[in-house]
Amino acid sequence: MPTDASQFLQSLFLSAPLSGPIVPIEKVPDPTFAQKMVGDGVAIDPTSELLVSPCHGLVTQLHGAHHALTVTTPEGVEVLMHIGLDTVLLKGKGFEPRVAQGDAVMRGDPLIAFDAEFLAHHAASLLTLMIVANGETVANYIPATGVAKAGETKVLELKLSPDVDSEGGEPPDMSITSEPIIVLNPAGIHARPAAVLVSKAKSFASDLRLVREGKEANAKSVVSIMGLEVKQHDTITVKATGEDAQAALDALEPLIKSGMGESLHALPVEKKPAAPPLKPPKPVSDDPNVLLGVSASPGLVTGKAFQLRHEAVRLEEFGQGFEAENQRLLASIAASQVELKALAESLRKRADTDKAAIFAAHQELLDDPELIEGARQRLRQGKSAAFAWNASFVEQAASLAGLNNELLAGRANDIRDVGRRVLNHLTGAQKPELDIPENAVLIAEDLTPSDTASLDKTTVVGFCTTGGSATSHASILARSMAIPAIAAIDGRALEIPDGTAVVLDGDRGQLRLNPSDKEVSEIRHLQTEAAATRAMELMEATKPAETADGRRIKVVGNIGGVADAEEVPQLGGEGVGLLRSEFLFLQRANAPTEDEQEAMYAAIAKTLGPERDLVVRTLDVGGDKPLAYLPMPPEINPFLGVRGIRLNLLGTDLFRSQVRAIVRAAPHTRLHIMFPMVCSVLELRNAKAIVEEERAAQGIQEPVKVGIMVEVPAAAVLAEGLAKEADFFSIGTNDLTQYTLAIDRGHPRLAAMADALHPAVLRLIERTVQGAHKSGKWVGVCGGLAGEILAVPVLLGLGVDELSVSVSSIPSVKAAVRRQSMPACQALATEVLSMLTAAEVRERLAAFAAQAAGKEGTDA
Repeated sequence: MPTDASQFLQSLFLSAPLSGPIVPIEKVPDPTFAQKMVGDGVAIDPTSELLVSPCHGLVTQLHGAHHALTVTTPEGVEVLMHIGLDTVLLKGKGFEPRVAQGDAVMRGDPLIAFDAEFLAHHAASLLTLMIVANGETVANYIPATGVAKAGETKVLELKLSPDVDSEGGEPPDMSITSEPIIVLNPAGIHARPAAVLVSKAKSFASDLRLVREGKEANAKSVVSIMGLEVKQHDTITVKATGEDAQAALDALEPLIKSGMGESLHALPVEKKPAAPPLKPPKPVSDDPNVLLGVSASPGLVTGKAFQLRHEAVRLEEFGQGFEAENQRLLASIAASQVELKALAESLRKRADTDKAAIFAAHQELLDDPELIEGARQRLRQGKSAAFAWNASFVEQAASLAGLNNELLAGRANDIRDVGRRVLNHLTGAQKPELDIPENAVLIAEDLTPSDTASLDKTTVVGFCTTGGSATSHASILARSMAIPAIAAIDGRALEIPDGTAVVLDGDRGQLRLNPSDKEVSEIRHLQTEAAATRAMELMEATKPAETADGRRIKVVGNIGGVADAEEVPQLGGEGVGLLRSEFLFLQRANAPTEDEQEAMYAAIAKTLGPERDLVVRTLDVGGDKPLAYLPMPPEINPFLGVRGIRLNLLGTDLFRSQVRAIVRAAPHTRLHIMFPMVCSVLELRNAKAIVEEERAAQGIQEPVKVGIMVEVPAAAVLAEGLAKEADFFSIGTNDLTQYTLAIDRGHPRLAAMADALHPAVLRLIERTVQGAHKSGKWVGVCGGLAGEILAVPVLLGLGVDELSVSVSSIPSVKAAVRRQSMPACQALATEVLSMLTAAEVRERLAAFAAQAAGKEGTDA
């Protein structure tokens, strides 16, 4: 009679964490659990409301949403308990943890209390899972049946693998550890700095770990580091084990202290801030026909609801052995890398840098060792490549989704996106063609960046998701594509029947169901008016921007590449007032070559032709735009440090190379060179001297026009003197505002106060114009204020000669200029300069615009 080897294996019994009927895990109505992608175990349909420990052990993980935790037994078995389905979306509401991570517990000890009635109304199911997360420790599972009593009934017997150490012993720790490091990155170690850290860590053979409050993360894994949830002012250490351990510490410690390629805004603090409160639950409207969320992309649209769901793919659980399945996995990852590289390069060539950066980051995720090793662990258990990979990325995404840090939680969707891309290669599945009706408002749990980037704007008018946030990559893409969107909307949105009439207000983060005919009519009337206005502006785009009394204003474009340059003449632009040359330098491992730069500048110049101006701003990095390949020592406040012209003059080789590339484009257009962040005449003279040297060396006969950005108050105050050296000024209102008001325009609490219509900023603009005009030099505005229609009259009244705006805004700004008269604008400017607050200025400008609109209507 054959002998069952499992009878000689050590057994571990797990008690019921809740009272209620035992349900086989295969019958759980969620394929992630039913197909055992997370692990094997049992489920319980609870009749009690207190989760208790099924064994002795240590709480090694407490999810940020408090719906799940892991207890690790002395044998090293990781027992994951997950209360309900889709409960991570509740962000902690309805749960009350009775333990903290790191607590020792005994069998039957309370772990998490929960409100069953609340969950019944807000979760997909109350079924609670008890799963072994590290399946390699278990050789066989023997689940019980029937009805369980919490803390008493043995619901799962585990036959442990032979190599599990029942004593829990570990080899001696031969690692070395760095000094404590205080993290100064404003958003902590999120995806971007984590990628920089991982890139450096991978150059060492040693095992490298980041440690925060006893919790470790693989320093060679972006996913693992983000899961550590390191915040600003947290103290961490680096632990290294291996032959090059000391060299690794010597490299990683200063890299972390310097911000890992990010600007640092704060000094270390003596005392760590208290742990942040749990994220608040989603807001719920008193009106049953209004669902609330977070504004992800502005805009107001009407349409029909269309539910977008990812169909679960049935995967074969077992494969053809480790070697064969591992090769299939690596081949599919490689194919996905090729796709993503081509996609990022294509977007970069079109100067679509936001999208390019997102998909370049996806390439890094595909190299993540935690994702790959998670899959390989399952391959060693005999799983198929598709099954193993799916389980790995689902697990990692779920781990990030529950973090209290919104920015990190939002990156869970990026993992799902790259995960599905590889899975499609493994299964041979094609992305299904969705039959989306016209005028559709998509509703989904979440959209990946790939989903969002592929939306057809001819059929999709907007979307809302129950997951995500305003900082997610899907939201960033929605804004760049001008698609109104809402994130983190009330979960009831997923219950809206297809075809339901809805109004999506992206500005307010509201979805209104079943609007009245009157509401729809009013909204459509506003949309029709806006469309008619836009059509008229486009029709008249080539007309000059000339006020009613004959004052000509030049309206030009702010661009970031050839694709933008091609649109400038099509939309009536008279040239380019700001070419942001950073697009050539950012999101890459090495600096662009001189020939590469020349080719791009020449292509843009030829696109514009000899009759239009091209103003190229020299490299403006440092502060909020560091370069990975241009190492800079850490600065207490990079916005007041080496950036703009200061960096150009210090790093003269890079600067000279760029100047040479720019001046070679001079024969193709009316070329101007503009220096950023100038605050002294010496800086301007030194930069001009370099331009003249390089122009002469290149044999360019015609002088090159040289100007400066006025974005530091000192430049505005000294405008009269600087105008004697510069050929023109261009006012960067974004930086001028933050430096004048001492408000970081990216500050989460103060950014709204950084208003360029503040009277102090307007007075500096006035002073700049007056100083320039005394020397006969022209002044443009290239900051965000130039494209704000409300601000056009006051800018004209202050004497500005040129408005440089986003390319799509050129027709609207030209039309706004044509509606003005200079005497009225000058009187308006004089009036608002005497005011004391930005709110007063905005109120007056709004009244001026309303009065002008009324007069225009009467004249018509």
